[in-house]
Amino acid sequence: MIKFENFLEIEFGGVEKEKLLQKLLDDGIQLNDYAKMIFEHQAFTTSLEAEKVQLVKVNLSDLELDDSCTYDEFENRVEELGLKLCPLELAAFLRLKYRDQPEGPYLKVASPRLEVSDEFPKGLYLRNIDKVLWLRGYRADGFEGWPDNYSFVLISKI
Repeated sequence: MIKFENFLEIEFGGVEKEKLLQKLLDDGIQLNDYAKMIFEHQAFTTSLEAEKVQLVKVNLSDLELDDSCTYDEFENRVEELGLKLCPLELAAFLRLKYRDQPEGPYLKVASPRLEVSDEFPKGLYLRNIDKVLWLRGYRADGFEGWPDNYSFVLISKI
């Protein structure tokens, strides 16, 4: 079995969606239109109780995948390796906590999709652009062209 290095322990949940969004804005976190669409979606909910989890940061090659894999193949491989997708709300809590993110690469919070429609954003990622912290939504069909230094955050079940 592949061993993944722990990235960060984080507590998430216990905050209503509107209050979580306000906390992001109060902390100067920038949101793109896709992130706003995700927050506005009725299926995007937050958990009532806080939960603490251990996160790992991986890239496609760590999962023994390449950029030709489908999202279903990605999800299956994550499960095979004993990892777990993150609830969408975890991305917001991670953005609030991970303030020293290096500039440059994306840090995608791998989570279940709210909709399968190509018109709706697939998920959220963190980015530091010119010392400005972002929580951004994205629309993508797969991983084609995804650079190997761009990472995914997953929950370690172990």
